[in-house]
Order: sequence, then structure tokens, then C-alpha cells
Amino acid sequence: MKNWDIDGLVMGVCYYPEHWPKDVWEEDLDRMKEVGISVVRIAEFAWALMEPREGVFDFSLFSEFMDLCDKKGMDVIVGTPTATPPAWLTHKYPEVLNQDELGHVYHHGHRRHYNMNTKIYYDLSRRIVEKMAYAYKDKKCLIGWQLDNEFNCSINSYHSKADDIAFRTYLKDKFKDLDTLNEALGNTFWSQIYTDWNQIETPKHVAANAYNPHMMLEFRKFISDTVLRYAKMQTETLRSIIPADQFITTNGLFKYIDYKKMQDANTTDYITFDSYPGFSNTVNADLENFITLRDRDMIKNLSMTRGLSANFGVMEQQSGGGGWTVGSACPMPKPGQMRLWTYQSVAHGADFISYFRWRTSPMGTEIYWEGINSHDNRPDARRVLEAQEIGKEFKSLKEIAGSKYVAKVGYIHSYANDWDAYGDTIRRRYQDISDTSWFRAATLSHTPMDYVYLDENTKVEDLKKYELLVFSHACIVTEKVSEILSQYVKEGGTLVIGARTGFKDNYGKCPLGTIVPGNLIDIAGAQSVEGTFLGALDEKMTATWKNKSIAMPLYNEVLKTIDKDTKVLASFDRGHYQGMAAVTEKKSNKGSVIFVGGAFSEDMAYTILEHTNQISPFKDMISLPKEMELAVRGNDNSNYYFVLNYTREKQDLKLNKSFTDLLTKKDLSGEISLEPFDVLILKE
Repeated sequence: MKNWDIDGLVMGVCYYPEHWPKDVWEEDLDRMKEVGISVVRIAEFAWALMEPREGVFDFSLFSEFMDLCDKKGMDVIVGTPTATPPAWLTHKYPEVLNQDELGHVYHHGHRRHYNMNTKIYYDLSRRIVEKMAYAYKDKKCLIGWQLDNEFNCSINSYHSKADDIAFRTYLKDKFKDLDTLNEALGNTFWSQIYTDWNQIETPKHVAANAYNPHMMLEFRKFISDTVLRYAKMQTETLRSIIPADQFITTNGLFKYIDYKKMQDANTTDYITFDSYPGFSNTVNADLENFITLRDRDMIKNLSMTRGLSANFGVMEQQSGGGGWTVGSACPMPKPGQMRLWTYQSVAHGADFISYFRWRTSPMGTEIYWEGINSHDNRPDARRVLEAQEIGKEFKSLKEIAGSKYVAKVGYIHSYANDWDAYGDTIRRRYQDISDTSWFRAATLSHTPMDYVYLDENTKVEDLKKYELLVFSHACIVTEKVSEILSQYVKEGGTLVIGARTGFKDNYGKCPLGTIVPGNLIDIAGAQSVEGTFLGALDEKMTATWKNKSIAMPLYNEVLKTIDKDTKVLASFDRGHYQGMAAVTEKKSNKGSVIFVGGAFSEDMAYTILEHTNQISPFKDMISLPKEMELAVRGNDNSNYYFVLNYTREKQDLKLNKSFTDLLTKKDLSGEISLEPFDVLILKE
């Protein structure tokens, strides 16, 4: 299987030969090579060209283009075109069209308007993938395949008749009989008991949007299983035909897809991500009330991708201003921002950067999604020259490829908990606060943090590389997951948990007698005895930890120690909870569990990082302000330090030892300045 890092960091671009006259193809490829681009992604929306009528195939256009790529030494990634079914297909087989929860049909004219549970769509998808594989597999330029395009983007819920039937089958296979289903999903509430399987449909529109949360959790699992089955079908079709050295990927990350399960099933060789930091600054952005870090927020998404593939690719890296004709307008990247965002991706583990797109679309919904080239196609345009600068720099950074992001702190995600939170808006409120607080605290303190996907197949060995793991509000903790986390703590790890941990079962119900933190109560050595939200008229709550007052936002729980080895680290310092335990710690063997009775404020996350000696691990080497980012990649030979200035002002930093600047090959130490949107890449 080919890997991107064989030739160092690789630059690519999304290209649509079907949008341009053939007589510009060669010039475009020549200009790409001049910029430093060596890979193009093609064909992901071109089903109607390859099968203009049912059973009539014409692969000549892309075959001709790939022959030209062979001649020019340009590698190619081909996307399977199943995100956009042809008009003949949706007209002849209208049952393939998806519906929303109101029963409204998504008609032809957009993308992702199909459902994956209609047999005819499944079969026709497999056939076009098979035909493409045979048509293109022997092209010398072809290095890999992208499955579909952005599964679950735009539309991530499925309510057609075929989905009703498939959901019913999913539930039958899982629960076997209706009594078991009714019990598991709490259907005695509000008289939701089913007495016949045919009474069950995908969740449809209900009053106040108050869906059965347990049924909704199962529905989201069903959606994921549907996507995974459809993707696996495409992978199996491809692998039965294509050479072994052509990789398979898909571009994400999107709702209601268990990408960890996708990776574990070997459906993809890598995950690729689509990075659009400019969405943080759309024309409708709320500039008055925000706690995010704007384009730095993309760090979180990149880190979540890295949690699936330590070295990954960015299939679509923003290169221009954005927007569909129906909205999402965002400005053109400022001078230096395209380069900044590129190195943001590289700093977090990307070895392949493919820009969206080579040239702005001349037609359709995306005529405002600017590429490296605008409609005027000027070879001396600012973004073209900036891309050329990046291409030259990539050549000097070859040794970085394949190195891994360096982090001793991990923030745990589990799909069951994430999907439960999507349907539990009350939980979502404190979960969002905690997610943001930990992200900000780690990022602004220059504490590298991974995002770790945890399920019952996770190995303790995979967790032991982290000295600190945070599972902020793990409402659902199965016995198997608790065993994994207990072993992690036993072997020396520190685990941090928060309010409402373990208070739900696998289906999102709250069983009688459950005491927070549920299955983690033994390793926590403490329990919750009372909890409350803070209303709009309530005073803000704080807790005192070593004479420091720390914000305890939105939701609070009073904790009680139940083990002689458990100590109170902080107590509430106001209201009727004054003097009661807010944070506890149980140390056992070499590890410990810190239990926070509430949502996490940024101050609380900072304090825990300090308490566990994890904060700012590289501060003795590099001193820099919070306005800049520090990210570290490393291999057996060296560490590589990425310093990124996200601001419009010059920023000062201090190198407390001597480094080599990999971009200039100069030795640097002492106090230096970094220009707005500039990047520094250092080697010890």
C-alpha cells in the first residue's frame, strides 16, 4: 500500500476536469507542478458522466485526463461518485430519495439526497464502483481511492420507507422480541409500547421535538451501521479488483458515524479530513459572545482525526474564501493565512495536504467557493504565489513526514456518549462547556492534548502512553469500559471525571439505584449525593482549591468520599453547598482518579493540569504568549516544534535553547519575533 510520507510532505489539490475545456488541462497540470502539487483528486461527483444512462458506461473523460497525468507525472486519487446519483436514477427509482422526519422528500438537484438502504441504490452503487475500478485500476498515476464524499455531510438522518424497514430489521436483530425492546428503550413512558414490529418507523416528527431519547440513541447507532455497511461494500468491491498498493480513504468527520469502528474493520487505510478554518469567521458570526478560538478551533477537529489515524491526510484544505449561493459566506484568507492553516494541519499530524480547489467553480452552488485560482485564473495571483511558497517549503521538511504528534494528555470521546448528548440538550449544555474549557485550557497553556476514542475494544496499552486522561461527562460507562479505565489507573494513569458520570445505562436510561459515578465508583472512591443546575437568578458557584477560587459553572454535584484513600481537593465556597466537597482525588497504587462535581470551567482544567504536572511541558524550552500555538511532532531521532501566530500583530517569543529553523536552516535562540500569520518550524 502506498503511503504519503514516502516522499515527505505531499501537496495535492481537488480538480474537476469535467468543469473545464480539455485544452486547459495540460496547462493546469503544468502550473500545478510549478506550484509543487503532485496529487489531484478527481471524479467524486461525476456519476452522470460515467453512466449517462442506466447500464451505459463511458469512462473516457477521466481516462483521458489520467493518461495526461501519467505523462506529466501527476498522481491521482479517484473518488467514487455515489454522493451524487444521476437524474435518470432518481427519476426511475424515486424510492432511493431520502426523506426528512416530516416525510419531505429530498429531490434531485443537490447532493447526498439518497438513502443507503434501498436495495436498488446499494446495487447500482456497487456496480458503478466495480466498473470504475476495472476502468482505472491499471493507470500508473492512480495511487488511491476516496469512498463517496463526506458521508453524512449536509444530511445525516434518513427517514425513507427503505430506512423504516431497515431500522425495523436492525432492532429485530438486536432485541429479538418486542418485550425486550420495550423494556430496553423505556417504552412504558408516555404509552410508547409497541405490540407489532410494523408499528416501528424511523423517528418521525413529534410534538415539541420531544423524541424518545432511547429510541433516538438506537437510531443514531443504526445510521452509523448503515453508513459503515455501505462504505464497507465499496471497499470490498474495490479491493477485489484494484492493486494492493492503492490505498482507500474517506473524508470526514461528520455526525453519527463511528469512524473508529470503520478503521477497526479495515474499511479505510487512513482517514482524511476536510479543514475549513474560515468557517470560524463567516459574515454571520457572533462577534459579541464567543468563547471559541476562531480558526484555532480547527485544532480540535484535526486532533480528533489524529485520534483515528496518527498520520492522516487533509483531502480539502481551505485555500480561498467560501460560501454556497445559499449561505455560509466567509472571507478570503488574509495574506499568510492559507500557509498558516496548512501548517496547522501539518503540525497536528497531516502528511498530505490537498487544497480545495485548483480553480473556483464556474457554475453551480459553489461559485463562491474560491480555490487557489479565482475565476480570472491569473498565474501571479496572491494565493497562487503563497501556494508556491508552501510547495518549496515542503521540500525542506521531508524529515517531518511520518513523525507523530507528542502528547501526554488525552481527552476521551466515545460515540455512545457523543450520540446520547446530541439527543439530550440538558446534558449537551454542560458537555459543551467542559469540552470548550478543556480545549481552551490545553491550547492556551501550550499543553499538547490528543483526542482519544474509547470503546469496549480499546486496549489498555493504547491508553498507557497518556499520563492524564479526561473523560469529562461519561454518562454511559459499560462494565467493560470501566474495567479498561480501572486497569489504566492501576498501571499508573491519572483519570479525571466530572458530573453525571455513569448515571445512564447503555440505552440512555437512568436505572433505579444508580449512584454517580456508576461503574467507576470503586476507582473514584467518592460518590455524588446531590446535584443541581444553576438558574439564571442563582449566584455563580465557585470552589476553593488551595486558597484559589475556581468557577464551577452551570451544574454542580456535592461529593462524598467513601474510601480512606480519597481526599477532598476543593470545596464549594458559597450558597447552601458551602463547605461541601466539590473535587476529590483517590490515589491507588501508582495511579489516581480526580472527580469533579460539576461542569469544568477553564480555571478548573488549568488547575488540574497544574496539579498533575502536565501543564506547559515545553515551557523550559520555548516561552511564548497564549496568542500563539505550540505543537510538537517527534520521531526516534528528533522533535519538531511548530510555532504558529494566529493574530494580526507581531508576536514575541523566547527560545531558551538553540534550535535549527527548518525553513531557513539557520540556528536560532533567544528572543525573536514572528510576523502576523507567520509560522516557525524548529528542530532540536
